[in-house]
Amino acid sequence: MSLPAGQGILQLQLLASKPERIYHARRAHRKSRAGCAKCKQRRVKCDESKPHCVRCQKLHLDCSYEPINTNPEQAVTRFLTSSPDSRAYSMGLDAVGAQIHKLLQLPAGASPSVRVQALHHFYELSDPALGPHAVQADMQRQVIQQGFESPFLMHAIIASATSHLRSTTTPDQTLHHSRAATEAYHWHHAITGYAAELPRIGPQNMDGLFSACLLLTLRSFELEHYDPLSSFVFSSDPSALNWLTLQVGLRRLLEATVPWQTQSMWWDVFMESAAKHWAIFEDHPPSGLSLEGLDPRLAELCGIDERTSAEGNVYYEPVRMLSGLLRLQPRGIRSLVAYTGWMGRLEQGFFDCLLRKEPPALVVLRAWLELLGTAELWWLGNRVRSEVQAITWFLEGLGL
Repeated sequence: MSLPAGQGILQLQLLASKPERIYHARRAHRKSRAGCAKCKQRRVKCDESKPHCVRCQKLHLDCSYEPINTNPEQAVTRFLTSSPDSRAYSMGLDAVGAQIHKLLQLPAGASPSVRVQALHHFYELSDPALGPHAVQADMQRQVIQQGFESPFLMHAIIASATSHLRSTTTPDQTLHHSRAATEAYHWHHAITGYAAELPRIGPQNMDGLFSACLLLTLRSFELEHYDPLSSFVFSSDPSALNWLTLQVGLRRLLEATVPWQTQSMWWDVFMESAAKHWAIFEDHPPSGLSLEGLDPRLAELCGIDERTSAEGNVYYEPVRMLSGLLRLQPRGIRSLVAYTGWMGRLEQGFFDCLLRKEPPALVVLRAWLELLGTAELWWLGNRVRSEVQAITWFLEGLGL
């Protein structure tokens, strides 16, 4: 933890003004390694008398030589809220590492400390533009605690934090490759564990699935390098568009968990987002009554007129929602939740238009990507720039 402004200087001045102190060698003494639980907890010397030590008898304390069972949840919280240079962090490193090693059944030789450091990094990730740090930290703490009950989620947490560390720092190549291997290992287990858990969806695992689904968005969207030629517009493989189609996953989860959602730790977050962006995503006029609110250029390009309905034109809903997003202020990270909400509400008909490389669909997607790019997040940049450039090249090739 950094010192308040000026405090470090003040301490140095006080130390400099003190007379030189003469130190004497300490007398050797026997450390108490078999002391009672209370003395160990209070960090005092125990005389190890049985059945109760003298110190506990004098203080009328409950003396026991059984180890004190630390609440795992409290231990994790204490570790997460500790500064990396603190004693509490050092003490928690081994304890939390042991929990992770047991939970994930890591292979021999795998370093628990690397995973624990990633966990602490995940907890500290926040952006002032997304809201108060305390609120974000509390939600991230809850996600981490859920991870200790859902191994697939713990894999996703460690993978996403490692990905952020690898993408935003410039370490030596050895460390870079080590992090890449750690990230790949945990993403693999996160995806396979998530897929195995989906058929058993219910109130007992919905929070783990919600959290993992949100983190897997990063995995599917992130692109290692700027590479327009890898875009789906230059491929005949439908899986080249998976980075977008997979974002429908959260909507499917929400549809499947309606009976229990009020019990979810995500309930308030989902409700706040739904209320804030209701006009964009849910509140639309009856079919065919008006073009009010639609971007006129996009509407004309996509053949939308007064007779158009969502059922009659697959572009109607994507254009209606995108038109609302284009009016949102301010742009950038503060509107990120709304931007990502657009891709989660797309239907198969629009995806089919994209896979057929229909120009109107490509123009709509490019407009949304350019809007999303204003958020300037580490996992967005390469994907947005690559797909926007690829679509531009493709349309220019058609003379558009």
